[in-house]
Amino acid sequence: MTQQQANMALLMGILALLSLIPATVALRRARAFGDWDLTSTMILLVGVAANLPTVVYVIRAGRPERLDPLGEAVIGFPQWVNQIGTVTNGILLAGCVAFVLHRLFSVGARINVVPLIACALVLLLAFSDGLHGQELFAPRQLALLTALLAAAVARPGRSAFLGGAAVVLLSTVLGGIEALIEPASVLRECRPDNPCGLLGVLYAGVFTNENIFSLLLIAGIPFVWLGLRGRVRILLACYVAFVAVATGSRLADITAVAVVAFMMLLRPRLPDEAADGAARGSLGRVLFGVPVLGTAAAIGLALPLRHPNADSLEDRAAIWNMARDELHRSPLLGFGGKAWPAKYHAGEIPAAVSPSLHNQWIDVLYAGGFVGLVLFLLLLLCLLLRGGFAGFPVTASVLLPVLLASVLERPWSFSISNSLTFALTAVLVPTAVRRAAAPGVLASGSSPAAVLAHTPRR
Repeated sequence: MTQQQANMALLMGILALLSLIPATVALRRARAFGDWDLTSTMILLVGVAANLPTVVYVIRAGRPERLDPLGEAVIGFPQWVNQIGTVTNGILLAGCVAFVLHRLFSVGARINVVPLIACALVLLLAFSDGLHGQELFAPRQLALLTALLAAAVARPGRSAFLGGAAVVLLSTVLGGIEALIEPASVLRECRPDNPCGLLGVLYAGVFTNENIFSLLLIAGIPFVWLGLRGRVRILLACYVAFVAVATGSRLADITAVAVVAFMMLLRPRLPDEAADGAARGSLGRVLFGVPVLGTAAAIGLALPLRHPNADSLEDRAAIWNMARDELHRSPLLGFGGKAWPAKYHAGEIPAAVSPSLHNQWIDVLYAGGFVGLVLFLLLLLCLLLRGGFAGFPVTASVLLPVLLASVLERPWSFSISNSLTFALTAVLVPTAVRRAAAPGVLASGSSPAAVLAHTPRR
């Protein structure tokens, strides 16, 4: 580790500790407004349970590289980490089931339709797994399904985004503390095939590599911006974007800057704090946001199917061609969510590309066929249309990092629960809350939450 890299690790640690000040202010404000509820806790549980084995592994073992007899990197964790994963997956499964039952028996609980489309996609991939001889409903597959069912009964509003923001800020703080205690464990070696980023480091925090960490960060920037209240949320969102750039991921560099700029232009606000004139200005935001989202989606869909400059895409072009050439064997239902990772165990692909096809669109197409792709498009369309003109800035801000990351990565997994399942779950929870107006509320333009928040507390 060079002196520059040591200084960067020290900087990340100091910034993480300093971020606790605005984070504490924001969380106290969330408590005053009553934003944190059982839905926030559920999202936090999904994020913590999925990432805890990785965090414990990095903190205890320091992310040692394991090689097979041929010198190739071995994917997966040691047995003791897998045992932790089994326990946390059971906790996640039980927690989500308890949440679903609690909400179903609560007075006024309503079913959110959009998460059910995601559930249908998960079931399709599981059914296709069974058709092709793979395990049917593995434990992490069940955990993903129950998390999505929890989103279907979760309380609409800010609380889901707040839970997602808590997961992101917790990850950055833990990475910063580890950088102060054991800086070598948060940095990965820079090599010719994996060069350093803009800041001269590959910063992975308490995750196994910088790409996983950066995906969590860029997907979480809108959660921090939207889930928290006050100006400190902008400061914290910019901090999370800076950490994403520090990871060294080239995709994160572009996406983090683009998302922050996009949100500054759209100025998204949730319904409980939107001003009276917010809806009137929504048409211009739609005219600006739709082409941006459409371009990102079109590039992500077209690139794995037609990529003339294959040399710049490295291994991605090869695996996309392999997947595309196999699609004719099962074009309608695909091969299931476990088919591509199984190729690594069969010795057909290297470890680095085994978790996914590194593109959301062809990953869904390969696993679920054209039926899966239609369900995925329907899911995106329903998310965009759910809030109407007034809700478009919020939905567009949340979807932009997903669509940008989808070009070269797979941010949303519909086959198993992973480190980003909390982000998918939070996005699926509606943001609009139907409440009865308190006397004088409509006249003042304030939401009931704002009225309660300004009531003196003892």
